[in-house]
Amino acid sequence: MLALALLSDPGHVCVRRIMATQEPSPPSSLEGNKPGFPKKILTNELEDKHLCNCCQKILRRPFQAQCGHRFCSYCFNKTVSSGPQKCSACIKEDIFEDPTSILKQGCAFPDNAARREVEALAAVCPNEGCTWKGNIKEYELNHEGKCDFMIIPCPSCKELIRFNEQERHNERECPERTLNCKYCKEPFHFKNIKAHDEICPKYPMICEGCAKKKIPREKYVDHIRFCSKFRAPCRFHVVGCDMSVEKEKIHDHERACSYEHLNLLLHYIMGLKVNLEALQPQSLELASHKVHELHQSLRGLEVKLGQLSTQTPPAQGACGPAPLPTSFTPVLPSAVGAALELQLHGEKTKVAELSRRCQDLELKVGTFENIVCVLNREVERTSTTLDASNRQHRLDQDKIESLSNKVRQLERTVGLKDLTIAEMEGRMREMSAATFDGVFVWRISDFTKKRQDAIAGRAPAMFSPAFYTSKYGYKMCLRIYLNGDGTGRGSHLSLFFVVMRGLSDALLKWPFNQKVTLMLLDQNNREHVIDAFRPDVTSSSFQRPVSEMNIASGCPLFCPLSKLDSKNSYIRDDTIFIKAIVDLTGL
Repeated sequence: MLALALLSDPGHVCVRRIMATQEPSPPSSLEGNKPGFPKKILTNELEDKHLCNCCQKILRRPFQAQCGHRFCSYCFNKTVSSGPQKCSACIKEDIFEDPTSILKQGCAFPDNAARREVEALAAVCPNEGCTWKGNIKEYELNHEGKCDFMIIPCPSCKELIRFNEQERHNERECPERTLNCKYCKEPFHFKNIKAHDEICPKYPMICEGCAKKKIPREKYVDHIRFCSKFRAPCRFHVVGCDMSVEKEKIHDHERACSYEHLNLLLHYIMGLKVNLEALQPQSLELASHKVHELHQSLRGLEVKLGQLSTQTPPAQGACGPAPLPTSFTPVLPSAVGAALELQLHGEKTKVAELSRRCQDLELKVGTFENIVCVLNREVERTSTTLDASNRQHRLDQDKIESLSNKVRQLERTVGLKDLTIAEMEGRMREMSAATFDGVFVWRISDFTKKRQDAIAGRAPAMFSPAFYTSKYGYKMCLRIYLNGDGTGRGSHLSLFFVVMRGLSDALLKWPFNQKVTLMLLDQNNREHVIDAFRPDVTSSSFQRPVSEMNIASGCPLFCPLSKLDSKNSYIRDDTIFIKAIVDLTGL
C-alpha cells in the first residue's frame, strides 16, 4: 500500500512515502509517447501545478517523482532513459535531497488525481481558424492530430500546409508531385514538365505550313515531308537563292524567279571560270619549268658522255690504270638516257592531260554561257509577257470589283424592297381581314392538325388578325389555346381577348371598359358556345398598351374539349369559327 500526504505549496507537491510493498513502474511508451500539451490550448488562466517540470508544458499522463515534482510520462522516461538524473526542479528550488531528488526508473508513479484534474480543464484548438471547443481529454481523444486546420509539412516539398489542404496541395500545388503525361502517359515530376514536353514523342505539334494541329512529335517529320504547305528552301539555294517556299508553290516560284535564278547561276559559273583561269597558267608554268630542267640535265649528261667516248686509251705497258672494257662504254650513257627520256615522257603526258582538261573546262564554260544567253533572252520575253498579263489582270480585277460593288448595291436595294413588299403584304392581309365595327369572325381551318401541334407543344397558342371598334378606335385581337391553358390545360379550349397598341390610342379613353362577348359558332345555327365579360379596369390588360400588345385576358375554361371530340356541329370540313363582339355603347 502507498499513502500520500499532499501539501499546498505552489512550487511543488511534497510526498511522504509511508510504506510500499511494491514499487510501481512508469507506463509503457504506448500509454504516453508525446510531451505535454501546448499552453495555448487552455481557455482559463494557467496554474503552475499543471505544468511539467521538464518540458514546461501542460502535463500529459502526469507522473509524480518521490521528490514531489510532476512530469509528463514521456518526459520522465526520456530523462531517466540514460540513467539516474538529478531533479532539475529540486535544484532550481534549492531543496535538493539525496536520494529523494534522484530521478530513476521505478521511483515515480502515475498521478491519476492530477491527470483527471488536467483532463477536465477547458480547452480550445490552438490552430488558427479552428472553432473547436471542449476539455483536454476530448482534445486528446478526438481532435489532436486530426484538426483540419493543423499545419503540417508536405512530405515531398517540405512546405507548411494545412491538414485539410493536403490533398489539394499534393494534386495541384506541390512542385515535387508526380504527374502522368496526358499525351504519352509516362510519369514525370511537375518541375520537369517543360523538359518532358520538349522530348515527349506524343506531344501535339502544329505544322508551320498547313497549320494542322495535334500532330504527334514522332510523326511530325513524316508530316512535313509530304505537307504541300510546308516551307522548304529553294532548289537554287546552293547558288545563292535564300527564299523559303511552300512545296506546292515551288514550281510557281521557280517560274516567277527564273531571271534571278539564272543571274545567280551565271555569277556562280563565272566564278568557277575565273578560278580555273587562275589555276591553268600556274600548272602550265610549273610543267614547263620541270621540262626545262630535264632538258638541261639531259644536255649535261650528253656532253659528259661525248667527252668519255672521244678520250684516247694509254699505250701498252705504260704505267697507270688499265683501260675500261670496250663493252662498258655505251652501257652507262644509254641507261641514264633511257631513264631521262622516260621521266620526260611522263611529264609531257601530265602537261598534255592538264591541257586537255583545261580545254574541256573551257568548252563546258562556253556551252554554259550560250545556255545562259538563250535563257536570258527567254526570261526577258517571258517577263515582258508576264508584265502585260499582270496589267490586264489588274484591269480585269478593277472591273470585277466595280461590278461586285454594283451587285452588292443592287442586292441591298432588292433586300430593302423585299422587306417593304413583305411589310405591305402583311398590312394588306391585316387590312383585308380587319373589321371596324367591333364584330369579328375568325375562321380557323386545319383544326385537327393545329390541335395536334398544340398538344405536342409545337404551337400551343394562335393569334387572330387584328380588328377595330371603328376606323380610329381600339385595336384588338383574339388568342386561342386549342389544348387549353392554365386551369383548362388538356380539358378545355381556352379563348382570350387582347388589347393591342394602335395608331389612334392617344385619342381614346383609357382604361378599356367595353363589354366583350366571345362565341364558338354552331355551324347549324342552333347552340353557340357563348361567354361574356366586362373588363377589370384595374388590370394591366386593359390599360393603354406600352408594347405591341397587352397581357391576354379571357376564358381559360371557354369550351370543354369533349364537346369537340364527339360528333358535333362546331367542326365542319375541319374548320371552326370564333366570333367576338365588342359592345360599342358609350363610344
